[in-house]
Amino acid sequence: MNELLEKYPAVLDVATVAEILGVTPATVRRLVKANAIPSVKVGRLTRITKDKLIDYLEERGGVAYERKNQYLIRITSS
Repeated sequence: MNELLEKYPAVLDVATVAEILGVTPATVRRLVKANAIPSVKVGRLTRITKDKLIDYLEERGGVAYERKNQYLIRITSS
């Protein structure tokens, strides 16, 4: 799964996390508010570390989504 996230920086914004998960930014904000995804506040901005996002995905069965040719392909870890 780490290979899927290699191109992303170590600290991610809500929009980027939403893109990775294949959900809306509002959904990511709800997950953050529910403490499902650990985050930090930098002023008014919410940031999520790539390591914490990987932990979140692995806790949920290692499911990630990759955009390819305008389709979402589900990728699961073995």
